[in-house]
Amino acid sequence: MLTFLLIFHIAMGTIGIISGFCVIAIKKGSALHKRIGRVFFITMFFMGLSGCLVAWVKHIPLSMLNGGLVCYLVLTALMAMRRNTAALIKLSKGLFVFGLLLVTGYSSYFYFALGASSTLNGGFGPSAFAVFGLITVYALGEDLCFLLSNRVSKRFMLIRHLWRMLFPLFMASAAVFLGQAKHFPVLLVKNGVLIIPVAFVLLCLFYWVGKTWVQKRTSGALS
Repeated sequence: MLTFLLIFHIAMGTIGIISGFCVIAIKKGSALHKRIGRVFFITMFFMGLSGCLVAWVKHIPLSMLNGGLVCYLVLTALMAMRRNTAALIKLSKGLFVFGLLLVTGYSSYFYFALGASSTLNGGFGPSAFAVFGLITVYALGEDLCFLLSNRVSKRFMLIRHLWRMLFPLFMASAAVFLGQAKHFPVLLVKNGVLIIPVAFVLLCLFYWVGKTWVQKRTSGALS
């Protein structure tokens, strides 16, 4: 069962990364962008879900929590581009609770890691739990603004969509090209080539979020 989950996880991650880079390159808002974006969403969701299960079996708490974080981010990213309905609001509240559980998990393992060897946490120290925990807290802050506001700007929702799609791609790229560097040719590792796709995704994240942020505020609002 574990072998099947690993193969499925790798397959979903591979397709997710490839489709993610394609989405970056394709004109935003086009029909092709939307179709490949759906592929990216589905594969990243199942990559996160299967990764969470694999990490749970192998007792790697950070990877388990990060798998849940990927699922949470891509789900809320997709919902950010949908018009509000009663069902969507209920799902948003449910995901908000799930996000709170993730923060509780990150916080618990952070305090545990402060007084324990990193080997007991799958090789990760407290800083790793702190970083991803804070990112989740930020995402929850956005969600809270969305749930409490009667009207939110299209720009807010677009930024919410962009970084929640691109950050999981960054996580997946870093896990493959940096976390699994030993499986790549030594020459690529020594020359630092493997960091290029990871840095590219991060730069795209800041570029698109920054570009959207400085653009003139849209006159319409989602209700």
